[in-house]
Amino acid sequence: MAMVSMVLLSLLATVNNSFAIGEVAQQTQRAQITRDTDKILTELETPVKMNDDVETLNGTIKIVFVDNTKVALSEYSKLKIDEFVYDDKSKTGKLSIKGKLGSLRYSSGLIAKNSRKNVKISSPTASVSVRGTDFTMTVDAAGRSTFKLLPSVDANGNVYVGSIEVSNAAGTVLLNQAYQVTRVDNNVNPPTKPVKGARVTSISQEEQRDNKEQNREVAENNERIQEKTKSRIPGIFSLLDDGRVGLYKKSEQGSVLSLRLEKDTNATINHNQGGGLGIYKLNSGNSVIFNIEQ
Repeated sequence: MAMVSMVLLSLLATVNNSFAIGEVAQQTQRAQITRDTDKILTELETPVKMNDDVETLNGTIKIVFVDNTKVALSEYSKLKIDEFVYDDKSKTGKLSIKGKLGSLRYSSGLIAKNSRKNVKISSPTASVSVRGTDFTMTVDAAGRSTFKLLPSVDANGNVYVGSIEVSNAAGTVLLNQAYQVTRVDNNVNPPTKPVKGARVTSISQEEQRDNKEQNREVAENNERIQEKTKSRIPGIFSLLDDGRVGLYKKSEQGSVLSLRLEKDTNATINHNQGGGLGIYKLNSGNSVIFNIEQ
C-alpha cells in the first residue's frame, strides 16, 4: 500500500509540475515569479506552479494553494516552491517550500491536516515541522531565521493554538504557546530556547538596519528593471530573461495564448477567445496587429 501511495505521489508530482497548484489571491503591488527562463509580473489570480520562485519588491502578496494552504509574503521577500503534490480525493499530498529572504506567514491547509509528515517549510538555517497551525518566519540577509507561532482559526471561527518544531543539525525546539519565538543564527548552533516574541533581541538595532538595507539592495536591480519597463509593458505583459516581453493567457476551458515579442515592438493583439474579445497594446500598438481567434 505504501509503495502504491509513493507511485501515485510521483505521478501527481509530474502533473503538478506542469499545471497550476495555486494562485495569487491578494497583492498590494505586483510581485515577480521566475518560472524556468520566464519572468512573470503577477496580477490577481496569476497561477503559481511547482518550482516557481516568487519575489516581492515594495508590496505584499498572498498565495492560496489548491488544498487551501496560504502563504503571505511581506515586502522584499523571496519564496521557493520546491514541491507540491495534492490528491483531491484523499485530501492528502506533499508540500515543500523555502523562505529565502524577508518575512512570510504560513497557514496550514488540508495537506498539513491529513499528511503533516509530508509538509516541510524551511529557511537557510532551519526547517519546520507543522502541526496544523499558523506561524511567521523572517530571514535576514545573513540567513538568520526567526520563527513565531501564531493563534489559528478553524472553519467554525474557533481560535486555537497548534505547534511547530523548529530544527537544524544541532537541535530541535517545540513552540506550543501563542507568540512564542525562536531564532536560528546558523547550522552549527541549535535554535534558541522559545520565549515570548519581544524578548528575542540579540540582533541589535544597528544590525537590523543593516539587514533591511541589504534586503533592499538585493531587490533594487529587479525594481529598476520594472520601473524602466513599466510604461512600455502594461497589463499582462511580462519581461523575459532574453530581453523580450511575453503575453500569456489561459482560459477556464484550458486554451492558452502565449506570445513573445521584442520589447520595442509597437503591437496590438486582438484576442477573441470563445466570443470574449481582449485587446492588448504593447507600446503605441500602431505598427503590427495580431488577430487571434480561439
